[in-house]
Amino acid sequence: MAHLFDANLVRLLCSCGLMKPITGIYFCRHCVKLRCSNCVSHELDMRYCPNCLENMPAPEARLKKNRCGNCFDCPSCGQSLSTRLSIQSPDPEQPSRSIQRKLYFLSCSGCRWTSRDVNIPDQTVELTGVDQATGGWPEQEPPNKERILSLLEHYRAVALRDKMDSSLASAKKSLAAINTYAHKFYATKIINVISCTNKAFSCVKGDTPLTSQLTPAEASEEVEGLPDDIFTEPVVLAQVCSVEQRLRSPEQQPSQSSSLYPLHKHMLVKRSLRCRHCEHNLSKPEYNPSSIKFKIQLGA
Repeated sequence: MAHLFDANLVRLLCSCGLMKPITGIYFCRHCVKLRCSNCVSHELDMRYCPNCLENMPAPEARLKKNRCGNCFDCPSCGQSLSTRLSIQSPDPEQPSRSIQRKLYFLSCSGCRWTSRDVNIPDQTVELTGVDQATGGWPEQEPPNKERILSLLEHYRAVALRDKMDSSLASAKKSLAAINTYAHKFYATKIINVISCTNKAFSCVKGDTPLTSQLTPAEASEEVEGLPDDIFTEPVVLAQVCSVEQRLRSPEQQPSQSSSLYPLHKHMLVKRSLRCRHCEHNLSKPEYNPSSIKFKIQLGA
């Protein structure tokens, strides 16, 4: 009975010659042909968070690395973290005594991981709701942050210098062509203007120095040694991070489960599909992130 819901049992022949299931085939009523995912162009309409359904503009999403600033994923199992409220907390002056105070912490309903497991301090919010308590959690700084920022700044300056050089070269070619016609028709004023412009270009061209000087990386023969208890202490696999857990946070690459920190949730996108031949829309979703309807849906 499991094969009843298998869409790959019946496949249709696309106009490009590929066999695709009916769920991946579109019908262009302008070309009167079947189109698959290889025959259409994908256009990005919007970015949104799947948890809070907040729409994020492209510049802001690029600045936040396509992650939501308020929602978090569990670093252990990958599910969404929820904000929990704790009423009683230990008194800082007398630890044996508890006081009435609102404290917020992150908790996973799947694997029971909490932000208290990695000693993240609880957030104290007065006269606000639970949802407004998110977003102020401390984050770990990448160990190679300064080096990566210097590399980005250097190569951004290199790209800007190459762009200026190419624009100056194209402008000089245009002036050379205009100069040829000016000499042909004895346009004295135009020749004088072109000569002044060429002098200005020669002053601008030069050797444009880079604003940031990149320090090259140096290889070192000194390697950190292994800890003394690596051959004596028993290995507890429950405390060792898996490969999937380490790849979820590539900046830190934690090796122990005690070093797992909450991860900002990835953004999702809504796409429009357009026929490459007639450039008409085959699929266009609604702009509202909470809506699952389509303005245009020409499915086969």
